[in-house]
Amino acid sequence: MKILRRYVLKEHIGPFIFGLAIITFVLVMEFILEILNLIITRGLSAFTILEVFVLNLAWMLALSIPMAVLVATLMAFGRLSADNEILALKANGVSLYKLVLPVIITSILLAIGMIFFNNSVLPEANHKARLLMTDINQKRPTLNIKEGVFMTDIPGYYILIKKVDPKSSDIEGITIYEQKDRYFPRTIIAEKGKIEFSSDRNTLILTLHKGEVHEMDEAQLGQYRRLTFDKQILFFPDIGSQLVRSSSDFRTDREMSAGMMKKEVDKIKPEISSQEKKLKEITKASINSVLLPGSATSTQTSPEQVIISSFKRQQDLLREIQTIHFNLKDTKNRINSLLVEIHKKYSIPVACLVFVLLGAPLGIMAKRGGMVIALSLSLGFFILYWAFLIAGEELADRQIISAFWAMWSANFLIGTAGLLLFIKTYKEAKFISWDWLEKIVPKRLRKYILP
Repeated sequence: MKILRRYVLKEHIGPFIFGLAIITFVLVMEFILEILNLIITRGLSAFTILEVFVLNLAWMLALSIPMAVLVATLMAFGRLSADNEILALKANGVSLYKLVLPVIITSILLAIGMIFFNNSVLPEANHKARLLMTDINQKRPTLNIKEGVFMTDIPGYYILIKKVDPKSSDIEGITIYEQKDRYFPRTIIAEKGKIEFSSDRNTLILTLHKGEVHEMDEAQLGQYRRLTFDKQILFFPDIGSQLVRSSSDFRTDREMSAGMMKKEVDKIKPEISSQEKKLKEITKASINSVLLPGSATSTQTSPEQVIISSFKRQQDLLREIQTIHFNLKDTKNRINSLLVEIHKKYSIPVACLVFVLLGAPLGIMAKRGGMVIALSLSLGFFILYWAFLIAGEELADRQIISAFWAMWSANFLIGTAGLLLFIKTYKEAKFISWDWLEKIVPKRLRKYILP
């Protein structure tokens, strides 16, 4: 029996690696297309490019491994069934349950490993990837200068240059909108100038000639200043051509483990009860101010003044209620978002087991000439699974369904379908009737398409 278990598992290794490579390659190609322009314009070293790829490979593996399990199970059992090995094993008293059991156990161990991966490796990789991409985005903004296009790489500044000489770094037709630490932007216009780095390659120096400065006096609104200059030099520090690594303790949802997010949820929950209590108190005060406007009983106060005062009071209370309601909704959305990420770290790994229950009977179906149908069904289940995850996350964020059902409904639905299909296959019962296809498929093609 041990030989049989090893043989069945060995049949899954090749297809698993094949499926993992293909699916990861598809994800990598999509990722490369997104950052290719960023990498080229920033002039990154080969080591940095490799680091970006390795760090982002973590989330790709978290998605591609469950998919590869379905591909491996489908192809392995399809091959065993096509060569009549499953039929021979059944004739020798080996049931389908015993044949699939080692694969199920392996998928459970793989799911446990992925849970550890999702809570230990993946958050750290996502965190480092985000910091690295932030540092890359702040590197060498001058290389992104395009004629007639606003440059937004320098925080607080929008720079438009009409003509750039790449050899001499001379520029013409410069317009700068300076928004940094200002409510009204200051506009700087110059006919020509020069752009260069300091000797330490860390400060960008912009020398402008024959220009004007337009700005609004924020101390005295309505006052407008227009200054002219023959030469003006602007310095932009910390804009070096070297990639400077930064660190940060801040983490997003996908950069935290399940334990860290649970602590965050426990920290936020008391805010909800506090905000709800305050909302009730303000609502009660608003009702009392309408029913009992007795505070304004002075004989010198006219009825019109009482009505105006009461109306203003109601407006203030209404604005306060709206603010608390918005904060309450925002807090609940934050908790739901954390809970979704917590359940996602466990539901996606469990999909390895779900896809084994689904892939084994689908693979056996392929033996009967229905490879096209089996592959189509597996692709359909792929799409269905991820559609449930995406839709569930959206519904959970809108507080329509709980985070649990948002992330686990796909496993329950597809797992139940796979289990029923597995039982039907074990009993050699006809799970789906394809008689209606016989009417539309030509006879010469039926043996290749129909099971």
